[in-house]
Amino acid sequence: MEFLPDCLIHHIFSYLPLEDVLKTSLLCRRWRYAGTVAATHLTFDGKIVNRFRNSVDYTSFVDSILTRCISPKVKTFHLTNLRYNERVRSKLDSWLKIVKERFVEEIRLSFYAPSMYGVYVLPASLYRLSSLVSLEVSSCRFSLDGTIGWPHLKFLSFENMELSEDVLKAIFMGSPLLESLELCHCRSLENIRIDTTSLKLLVLVSINLKNIWAPHLLSLRVSGNWGAFNEFRLDDVSSLVEAQLDIVIIPDVTYGTRRCCYFVKQLLEKLCGVRTIAINGSCLQALSVLEMEDEPSLLSKCQNLILHPGISQWDLPGIAYMLRSSQCLEILDIRLTGDRYLKLQLDKESKGRFNFDEEDFLCSRKGNFQLLAEHVKRVEISGLEAHSFGLKYLHALVKFVLGDIRVLEKVIIKADQCTQHGQESLQADVLSELLGVNRNLLGYGRASQNA
Repeated sequence: MEFLPDCLIHHIFSYLPLEDVLKTSLLCRRWRYAGTVAATHLTFDGKIVNRFRNSVDYTSFVDSILTRCISPKVKTFHLTNLRYNERVRSKLDSWLKIVKERFVEEIRLSFYAPSMYGVYVLPASLYRLSSLVSLEVSSCRFSLDGTIGWPHLKFLSFENMELSEDVLKAIFMGSPLLESLELCHCRSLENIRIDTTSLKLLVLVSINLKNIWAPHLLSLRVSGNWGAFNEFRLDDVSSLVEAQLDIVIIPDVTYGTRRCCYFVKQLLEKLCGVRTIAINGSCLQALSVLEMEDEPSLLSKCQNLILHPGISQWDLPGIAYMLRSSQCLEILDIRLTGDRYLKLQLDKESKGRFNFDEEDFLCSRKGNFQLLAEHVKRVEISGLEAHSFGLKYLHALVKFVLGDIRVLEKVIIKADQCTQHGQESLQADVLSELLGVNRNLLGYGRASQNA
């Protein structure tokens, strides 16, 4: 390559991420700046930069790259792991001005600061960036001094930031093509009101909310720690087709576990019209408490149910609760996590209700699954190492599925193989146990001849 003209070298290097450009520049003095001046993907990570430029600080290195950059267009500008202070504020403003002039399409900013008073305030110039398609901002401050103009923005993510309803309203008004919004650990935001028809996906992680109003939203994913101190309501999510609850229930000392259990039930009541629902083990255990107390079930139109339970008795009643609530279910996908522990705080009496035989428990619930048995066509169980499929918990569940669902077409049971030295392998004892499990499964009675 040493005989190639500069223009061709620049063109080749423009397709490389910055980390690879830095590695390549160490091979030849002529290439030291060849890639950086032509790069269209500018990804600055403090950890990576320090690995290659120990003698130059982070900001000086970014400065040197951007001042040499001759690309007329910059597709991505990522700036992460930067320790922010007031001395670098003007640098950040100038860097964003440079990439704005190069019609940047994707920006990611993530800093850490010693206190909230040192948080970087996003410059007004960033709010009117017509070329922007994706924006991810973490640990910054959003200040509305004017209107927002992001006509091509499709993805937006805020993490660890102060937000308000007015800010979100301005964003929705200025982003007519916005499809995905992620809010993680954001503060001061009590209500989320989304009236735009373009937004398809809303992701919420550990946010203290009161209610969500989004009648046109198609997909909702909620995760993080939730409890009585930050319960929220789903006011109108009538267009949802997919919902995922991956929340960790934090029982409140004052209100106790029961309120948290009803919080999960209230969320599911608002999701009764959703076709695809995914629920984690913590929510299933909350529903287990309600199931053992014979709480009336919901009437859900869910057709595709994805469950992430553990492998203990604490989760099985929650599975039963969801099954009797999902009478239109066609696909049941159980992705086991291997967790054996109780995540809720229960009194002695409540814990005593979970002392049951798994097979007897499911048999006692058969009357609740009559309509379900006429719809389920596919069941898949996965997520654990091979030896765990010998558990009585799983056998009882599979025996119920095979023996009671009359229109069943396929049952898939996946055993994760152990990995040794980068290669998958099965030990002889595990393989023998799997063969035994297979014989037991083949010996179970089947209500569907097509299964």
